[in-house]
Amino acid sequence: MTALVWGAGFLLSDLLLQNGFADAPFTLNALRFAIAAILLALVFCTKVHFNRQTLLYGSVGGVLLFGGFALQLLGLKYTTPAACGFFTASYTLFVPFLVWILFKKRPTFMTMAGVILALAGLLILNTNSSSLTADRETLLGNMITLGGSLFFAMQIIWVERAMGKGCTDSVSLTFIQVAVCAVTFALASLIFEGAGYASLQINFANCWWQIAIMSVVGTAFAYFAQTYAQSKLSPTETSVLIGCESPVGAILSVSLGLEPLTWQICVGGALVLVAVVLIEILPTVINKKTAHGVGEQSPSQQEDLPQSAEEERRTNKKQSV
Repeated sequence: MTALVWGAGFLLSDLLLQNGFADAPFTLNALRFAIAAILLALVFCTKVHFNRQTLLYGSVGGVLLFGGFALQLLGLKYTTPAACGFFTASYTLFVPFLVWILFKKRPTFMTMAGVILALAGLLILNTNSSSLTADRETLLGNMITLGGSLFFAMQIIWVERAMGKGCTDSVSLTFIQVAVCAVTFALASLIFEGAGYASLQINFANCWWQIAIMSVVGTAFAYFAQTYAQSKLSPTETSVLIGCESPVGAILSVSLGLEPLTWQICVGGALVLVAVVLIEILPTVINKKTAHGVGEQSPSQQEDLPQSAEEERRTNKKQSV
């Protein structure tokens, strides 16, 4: 669900940039996260609790989110949206290796195969642009965006660590992350964009509904869904599933007639779906079959044991006679 929402968010972000926010991306994100934080506070006013543990994990998570979005926006100044989308989604590859390095949890062969397929699919989805290997300025933008992807990967792992340490309050954790992200973006907006506020030509009459959807669905709901889902999923599973936002965005773009259907969309989207099957669906099916097989053997084993014991008693009786 989060991948679906963020896939549609690509289209809304593009519309917002066209309506005057191209020169004020920090302001846009400050507004987006502030509205989301206010909404979460109103909806879950009785469920948001502050303690030392939740404040710590939520605050660090919010700073990591800010780092990811800030570097993504900075990189977008030097590279194309297609390349930015690919390098941002490469957190799919970072997560299993970071988990391996930090927590000594080696990824399985199936997991690594799925991650590689997902990365290949994302690359194909974005091969319409030549900016993946271009001039130095574009290369700089790609590397900055890649740094943002690393922040997104660390945020996913950090939330998983919070869950593992007993910080399972998804509502409070989400609210603090979103609120901290809003504050940091507001500060960045004042520092880097404050001087140009008067010259901004933002058409709020045309984009208020886009901001509302991005704030309510694309931020408040999406990050709550991600945080809650991470209590059930591993970081690698989370990253691959969220990585589906790229093909979802492509499919929605084609459906709305914003771009033509190409072989890149078909092949790249198919590879990402295969990756999801390898990492999320196939292991579940195998585990169920294994458990079912063990369940079928158990009754027969329970029946065989008494029979074997009875035969042993009969043999001993015959030998004694």
